[in-house]
Amino acid sequence: MRAPLRARLLWWVSLVFVAWMIWAETSFQTYDRSLGQALSLTPAQLAAIGGAFLLPYSLVQIPVGWLLDRWSVERLLLLGAFTAAACSIGFARAESWNALLWHRFGLGLSCAVAFPASGLLARRCLPPQRFALAMGATDSLLGFGAVVAVLMPLLFGGLGWRQQVLLQAIGLIALVLVPLACLQQRIAMAPAAALAALSSQPAPDRLVTPDRWTSRARRKVAHAAAVYAWAGGLLFGLGQYGLLSQLQHWGETLMLNVTLLLSLGLVAGMVLAGALGGVPHRRRTLLLCGALLTALALGWLVQGADIAWQRLMAGALFGLGLGPCVLAFPMAETAAPVGRTAMVVAMVNTAGTFSGAVMTLVSGWMLQRAAQGEPPLLLPIYGALALMGVLLALAASRR
Repeated sequence: MRAPLRARLLWWVSLVFVAWMIWAETSFQTYDRSLGQALSLTPAQLAAIGGAFLLPYSLVQIPVGWLLDRWSVERLLLLGAFTAAACSIGFARAESWNALLWHRFGLGLSCAVAFPASGLLARRCLPPQRFALAMGATDSLLGFGAVVAVLMPLLFGGLGWRQQVLLQAIGLIALVLVPLACLQQRIAMAPAAALAALSSQPAPDRLVTPDRWTSRARRKVAHAAAVYAWAGGLLFGLGQYGLLSQLQHWGETLMLNVTLLLSLGLVAGMVLAGALGGVPHRRRTLLLCGALLTALALGWLVQGADIAWQRLMAGALFGLGLGPCVLAFPMAETAAPVGRTAMVVAMVNTAGTFSGAVMTLVSGWMLQRAAQGEPPLLLPIYGALALMGVLLALAASRR
């Protein structure tokens, strides 16, 4: 099998792995209550199980990215998919809080390979100007996975939480693990002459010795990570967890509709920014337009959106404005030394995940203040964060 074709097939499989990971992570919110009732778990124990995925996932991505730049991508993907399937099956059969916690922890470790591997494979098998679009499509799977997590209980309403997790494990085995094993087996059975000819060609997925970092490269990668952290903090702290709906006492239908339009706007913004951001000199303009749109939509949601359709429109614009944050990946990859693609993708993604976790805690603190009759400080905190995105966009390179 030719190297470019193999790398492209691996990239498509990695995209499926990313989509599955988001589905598995977000679906926990759909069955956590039935899980708690079945095993008599406290809210604190359920929260610990939910957080047991994000903690290892965010902590080990940078070491995993370092390994991906030096080792075989397909073998690490195969190992991650196998371990994730095993942890899902173990989670479905667990009978205690400790077992649930450790299997969820193992799932986060296993899935840490998916996103940086997808970014690395996209860089190796696609033209350089398509990398931004590839990362936009990959990151937009966040919305796709969330939609699947919501639709699955509607399509299979009679399934309990154990059956849902087993269904996820079967899907991972069929859609990711088996194709990866087949690709590995095809390479192992290839004739020796074909393998020798393949090794003599400059294949895009051959290992490259990474160059050294410079101070300029560090600054630019840190700037790109800050852009993604800005978007992650706004998205997870404000949009995904319904902070506004609780503070402003929205109805459940309105909250779901605003969240759905926010997710669709985010997907559209990421794909559009990825398509236009393949040319480097456009990225600063796209970031600035997105940051300004996000700040205006946030102000509309907080202050002026009193009618339902206005809130729906503001939610869609809020997601659309956050979309250009995906340009942080090509910005960081361009600035980093050669051979560091997986590592910088992991660094940027970790910054967004960590910022989202911090702002989620801040949102919980704000809700607690509101419950105690104190001002929640919504506009000062999130308004400052929104304006920070404008400053980060202005600080982006024009070149």
